[in-house]
Amino acid sequence: MPADFSVAVDGQHIVVSKPSAGLSVTYRKQGRVLVAPQLWRTHPSAEELNFYVRAWKAACAKARSLGWI
Repeated sequence: MPADFSVAVDGQHIVVSKPSAGLSVTYRKQGRVLVAPQLWRTHPSAEELNFYVRAWKAACAKARSLGWI
């Protein structure tokens, strides 16, 4: 996980944030899959897109460590 990221588990959710950039995304556990429905409703900038890619990797790593996926 990148050093400037924060990963938190809240029930069936994994929240990944980058406080220095004011970015955050919440992934929901749906069966053995992580989904982030809010991402489908946006047109991210290049910086946001880079964050979302890195956040997905961090969320997947956390989900694997929890045995979710």
